[in-house]
Amino acid sequence: MAKQELIPSDWSPLEVKLLNTEDIFLHKPAIMKKAEANLTALKQEIIKTLSQAPHPCPPESDIVKGQIVRGENHKGFPFISLDMPQMFSKNQMFTYRTLFWWGHDLIFSLILKQENQAPPIEKLVQLKEHPEWEDIQLAIAPTPWEWGKDMKNFIPLSGASETKIRDAINSVKYIKLCRFYSLASPEFPELNWADAGLATWKTLSRICAD
Repeated sequence: MAKQELIPSDWSPLEVKLLNTEDIFLHKPAIMKKAEANLTALKQEIIKTLSQAPHPCPPESDIVKGQIVRGENHKGFPFISLDMPQMFSKNQMFTYRTLFWWGHDLIFSLILKQENQAPPIEKLVQLKEHPEWEDIQLAIAPTPWEWGKDMKNFIPLSGASETKIRDAINSVKYIKLCRFYSLASPEFPELNWADAGLATWKTLSRICAD
């Protein structure tokens, strides 16, 4: 006779507390709706900015539509993201991605992958010590889709040597620059996503300008 699998019957105090917690499920729809509204406002600001001046985006880039995506499980947590502007092809990737990741951060990121990475690397090395770049992080993970702010995935750009920057980018074969806003920060409730996101776009996109 096959041995029956034992089903755990004991519940920890934390599990019992969570089983009886309703707030997160009651308020989640409104929170996600508010996050989406903030991303939509940022999208409109970026569209307006790109329409008013020569832009640093590659040919074929989407600079008028953008894409907002909702998901329920990035490392176990819900998220909502905006790609604007964006351009994805077989050999090239260019996007300004804003990610609201429940329980973690609001992240503004420029992700770039192209055949000749030398020009943006040179500009990055030149610009990285400017004051507005002080809190920017450089991705070092094997894939550009890791978002956890830890030493396995990111290094602070400020203070990193030119050699370290070049070696990191040449190793992973893409450039990803991020500015993180912790959702737990006391300043987060007052953060204007459109202003912060547009300012970050203007800073990071300078590595792509002619």
